[in-house]
Amino acid sequence: MLKLKGKKAQSAIEMLFIFILILMVVALLTPSYFEENKIISVVSYVRASASHACDYLNTGVFSDKYPYSTLNSILMSLDGQNPRLRVVRLNLVQNDNELNISILISTPYSSINNETLAESIETFIEEELITKMNFVKINGTLFYDDTIVRINVRVER
Repeated sequence: MLKLKGKKAQSAIEMLFIFILILMVVALLTPSYFEENKIISVVSYVRASASHACDYLNTGVFSDKYPYSTLNSILMSLDGQNPRLRVVRLNLVQNDNELNISILISTPYSSINNETLAESIETFIEEELITKMNFVKINGTLFYDDTIVRINVRVER
């Protein structure tokens, strides 16, 4: 009978050791998973906001609803024409706790001031992220949790 009790204790210690190893692996892998998930979320939010801006300007219907109202001056300058804006490319550069996201938007029209349009879309994206996606702007810098997010929009023909 004594041998049987010793084997049970040994099995319990072995199971405890295996359980501790599993917990350590989970503890090591979980933070990197959540970090990647946060980056993917930020990029998705920015991409969706850029698409919303393009859709709003392509539709040509005015709205007083914020943040769409920030694009109304551009919409007025289009004078009823459809600019056929579309998001062509989105690049991400990550440095420590900083994400630099570059967005390329294309339009076939030459009558549009690309710099003004890019600035307006960039402002719209930031304002939509602040109002809908829990981003925060502190001293002119956009943050998501503890990550600095910098957005650069470029419009080309």
